[in-house]
Amino acid sequence: MIEVWRSALADAAQRICLPDIADKALAGLKFSAALPSRLAAATLAARLADVDAAAEVLREPVRFAYL
Repeated sequence: MIEVWRSALADAAQRICLPDIADKALAGLKFSAALPSRLAAATLAARLADVDAAAEVLREPVRFAYL
């Protein structure tokens, strides 16, 4: 189990992705009217995502407890 976890985390920081954005989240934003819809969604996702903090969490030590 621990080896599976370690192998999954080996390159996890490079595989962090942006969140999916609902169309309702873009409604009323000025830049969403000026940009193509996919670019507007990517822009909002990048603004909302905290990629640095996610990478930091992945570097935290993990301890498994079997109950």
